[in-house]
Amino acid sequence: MTLDQASAIPAPTSDQERLKELRELTTKRPEAGKQAAWEFLKELQEPSQFYRLPMLFAEGNGEAEAPNGDTEGMVMNLHGSALMRTINGAVLVGQFLGGMGWTGKTFNPETGTGYNRITRSATIPTRIVMPHYKLKKQGDELLGFDFHHRIDRSPVAPHLKVRAITYDEPAFKNPLILPKVRDEIVEMVPDVFLGRVLYKGKYGWDIVGYFAVRYPYQR
Repeated sequence: MTLDQASAIPAPTSDQERLKELRELTTKRPEAGKQAAWEFLKELQEPSQFYRLPMLFAEGNGEAEAPNGDTEGMVMNLHGSALMRTINGAVLVGQFLGGMGWTGKTFNPETGTGYNRITRSATIPTRIVMPHYKLKKQGDELLGFDFHHRIDRSPVAPHLKVRAITYDEPAFKNPLILPKVRDEIVEMVPDVFLGRVLYKGKYGWDIVGYFAVRYPYQR
């Protein structure tokens, strides 16, 4: 690392201080605080900022109540394998070309279940990749990739408490690698969550990406 590169890295407490300020703002002006937190997470979509995500995730509240209904989703980055990098690239390119891709998750706190939502423009690509998986149509979105969610301790060090999102229920009949995927979310400020994607490989769980969701979904 050069001196110039080192000087460009913020002090270890800078994001912690910023998160503290956002939480204080949210207690006084909830909507302004939530919007500011969402804009903060948008900054971390830049590849040069990915290194900040693990520390910020560790500052989240993993025991917060689940959202109740539709959330808006934002992919931060997916990595760790060729497949994950391909999915990440497809989502980002799709969003750039007109919104094709993931739009968010929907949570049911009472049943501890939920599903993902993608844009209708993804119909043909998903049929090509997953010809035997049936997505439901609702308005301008496709619904599927069902999950269970609960508060649980992460299998990845430092083993934080998180809201775990799992796809391995046989009745869901989830396609591709989803049964080996575990999403985890923690609350940054009320209704704004930072998430990470874990993949279970031969030697255990690996972090392969990050995402964010906020409630409610503002169509």
